Amino acid sequence: MKKLLTAFLSAIVVGVSALGFTACGNGGSDGIEVYAPDGAPALAIAKLMAEDTQFGKEVNYHVVDAESITSTVTYEDMNKNADLCILPVNDASLLLGSGADYKMLGTVTHGNLYLVSATEKTALTADNFAQEITGKKVGVVQMAKFPGAITKLILSEYGVSEEVTLQAVQPTEVTGVGSDCDYFVIPEPAASTRIGNPNLNLMQAGSLQSLYGGESGYPQAVLVAKNSLIESDPEFISQFTAALAASSLWLLDETVSSETILNAIKAHYPDPENTTPAFTKLSKSVIANCAVYFTPAADCKTEVKTFLSKLKGVNATFADEVTDNFFYINA
Repeated sequence: MKKLLTAFLSAIVVGVSALGFTACGNGGSDGIEVYAPDGAPALAIAKLMAEDTQFGKEVNYHVVDAESITSTVTYEDMNKNADLCILPVNDASLLLGSGADYKMLGTVTHGNLYLVSATEKTALTADNFAQEITGKKVGVVQMAKFPGAITKLILSEYGVSEEVTLQAVQPTEVTGVGSDCDYFVIPEPAASTRIGNPNLNLMQAGSLQSLYGGESGYPQAVLVAKNSLIESDPEFISQFTAALAASSLWLLDETVSSETILNAIKAHYPDPENTTPAFTKLSKSVIANCAVYFTPAADCKTEVKTFLSKLKGVNATFADEVTDNFFYINA
């Protein structure tokens, strides 16, 4: 009888643990749940994952598919939602812009989108962009998402929205051989992967970051935190953002191997054995192209609000303007 009772209780524990794992947030546990989409945003927390940084608490890190990241902050039951989450700034504005449930702690990536073309095409800069892109066809990877939105914004900024044909493409369609597209917009690391294939006759022809904002690029992915966590543990928030700020230097440190970074990310997939990673190869140049560094909300509030206003001006479904309450300004 005792053995049966023990087995029964063990089964309950296993079942509860499984439910806790599949839930996006605390699910009633005392742990702090941190979520990031795979790709450049996941690099921002790679050091914390590699070193299992706990800040004297129980911090659980999760890397999920980019398509599902918004679901981690949109459960009706707030207990199921992420405590901290990195997501595209436009999605954050549409879902969380009132600041009622989450606040933005800062920007973590500043643009990882590049123009590539066949090697015989003209490289595009701020000086020649309007002239060279006029009349061209541009293939955009993830046209319905952030890449499409920022591409349309830049065309609008240069006054050539009506003169350029945009076409949605898959990463595998980005080629300089036999394509009817003159240029492509594609994120890192896919951009370097395609360019690195000598059979595709491709070169990097420009940077959307440079075309928009020079060296500073634009706010692409931001870190948000639950208001309840900010209010209950501001010291943890301060420690976490400080660690995040330090991680960008770690990523570019030559003594930190690509394997260390990639393994840290892979280990935090929901199903590591059956997940196709965003990064299969990683170099310091690719990391640099992902523009991963932390800028506190106090230092990028104006930039974010301006950027969102511009995105909304291009298409109201892309983004929304946010309230001042959306920004966490740590006095």
